[in-house]
Amino acid sequence: MRILGLSALDTDATACLWNEGQWSAMGEERLSRVKQHAGFPRRAIHELLRRAKVELGAIDAVVYPFMPWWVEGRRMAGGYLRDLPFALTNGDPLGQKLRHLKEYAKWCVRAVHYHRNYHRELMSGLRELGLLRKLHRIDHHHAHAAAAHLTSGFESSLAVTLDWYGGGLSGSVNRCTPKGIERLRSFRYPHSTGLFYAQVTKALGFKPSRHEGKIVGLAAYGDPKLLGERVLARWVRGNGDLRYRSGMDASFVQQLAKENTREDVAAAYQHALEVIVTELVEWWIAKTGIGNVTLAGGVAANVKMNQRIAAGKGVERVFIHPDMGDGGTGTGAVLAYLMERQPVRSEEWRTCFLGPAYSEAEMEAALRKAGLDPIRAEKGLRSVAEKLHEGKVVARFGGAMEYGPRALGNRSILYPAKDPTVNDWLNKRLARSEFMPFAPVTLAEHAAARYVGYERFRTAARFMTITCDCTELMRKESPAAVHVDGTARPQVVTREENADYYEILRHYHELSGIPTLVNTSFNMHEEPIVCSPEDAVRAFLLGNLDYLSMGPFLVPFREEAGRRAEQAEKEKPMPRPVDAVA
Repeated sequence: MRILGLSALDTDATACLWNEGQWSAMGEERLSRVKQHAGFPRRAIHELLRRAKVELGAIDAVVYPFMPWWVEGRRMAGGYLRDLPFALTNGDPLGQKLRHLKEYAKWCVRAVHYHRNYHRELMSGLRELGLLRKLHRIDHHHAHAAAAHLTSGFESSLAVTLDWYGGGLSGSVNRCTPKGIERLRSFRYPHSTGLFYAQVTKALGFKPSRHEGKIVGLAAYGDPKLLGERVLARWVRGNGDLRYRSGMDASFVQQLAKENTREDVAAAYQHALEVIVTELVEWWIAKTGIGNVTLAGGVAANVKMNQRIAAGKGVERVFIHPDMGDGGTGTGAVLAYLMERQPVRSEEWRTCFLGPAYSEAEMEAALRKAGLDPIRAEKGLRSVAEKLHEGKVVARFGGAMEYGPRALGNRSILYPAKDPTVNDWLNKRLARSEFMPFAPVTLAEHAAARYVGYERFRTAARFMTITCDCTELMRKESPAAVHVDGTARPQVVTREENADYYEILRHYHELSGIPTLVNTSFNMHEEPIVCSPEDAVRAFLLGNLDYLSMGPFLVPFREEAGRRAEQAEKEKPMPRPVDAVA
């Protein structure tokens, strides 16, 4: 059976292909070069099918994680009516209640409009491909739950899904066993942790649905005690449920942002999110007796929240689907579709390297076109490690591209983790404004000595989806990868998963005595991670990086080529902006 999975078109449109048990996947943004590309992933579909040598006529089903727009519209209207009793009796001032209801009504109209547009775009795209009659729709949060549980390797799990909005809901709790996925609790919009966190992101001057990670990093610099209780009071919680008081009225956070430092506001919202969700998870663990927790939905991108969950009462292990946001709903929809037709066992997700790989000839052509000599690394991968040991910044391009939002070594920028100033000067080179430190990548056999409680989140750490406390050894030898609060967001690498990446790190360990490097995504600010050799060469030159490790080649930066790349960039037309659906 061959199944094409399409993620929600509203943001980060992604296509995946289940081809007789083999997965491949990629986001449209990697080909369009428009970050968080919204719309029908036409390029990604064609690229996946071309590389898999699968004809359009051989596709048995197309699955999509939203209902038709009129069904979504009815759910939104129904949600508004169901919210009225709570909205009018929640104890907030009358003005706040009225603003909430007014903004909620406006949101419903706007959201229906977006859903109708994306519905039409989906129909048009599938009709063009001759696949419209093969379309099957999957409930949005069921797709999230399937992605979380069925890629965890846990026989049974408590799947918690949390996002801004999806299918009338903003979250769910699910009992997952070999018998299937049972919905235990639904959280109806607007009682949304995603909305809650998006509001503080916007109030502090960042872009919601894009820059929430900056708030996570910023929070470590503030004091959650100053405002934490006031923010927590916006929620009515208990008995495994969540309700957000006057959630559509953003005036509360806007006023906080005017009167307090952004660090303290960020700290309060991060603290509140961690408390709310950890309490929720602990309640359902006590209720069900299931200690394995699996997470998906955009809120599960909050790595500090995930750490707090992992440390919660009754939690045995935690797993977060690597593409936890809407980009992963196509994968979840495929798994849910399969589960409807046959028993599907939960199996540990073996790799995120599901995107395109490029030949040596294609790499060489891209280098020559940019005026760079395709110099082969004299000692192979050891040459890359030697440059790193000398303190050089090395951009690595090799193998298949990663699935999901994290760079996991094949489209990464590497640097020694010894220099704590790297977060300032390398971010400036890449035109980034970040508050989180760069993430570390560590050899698996050395991880337990550097990350506290490693076994509890071992699988999650393969995909850089959780933070953890660092040991004294880690803080001492790799300060560049440790945040001010003593945590890090690690990637742990094995030879089996990525032999070349592992070998670079192993050689570096032999040279330096340190089994850790800094790993940050290979891209310029506000751009998608690089996909093709041409993308990689461009980002390498614009970032003024020291070396490009591309397949067998190890190429130094050349100022003349860099100047040409900068000039070409000035002459390039601006990309089409992506509208935010929610």
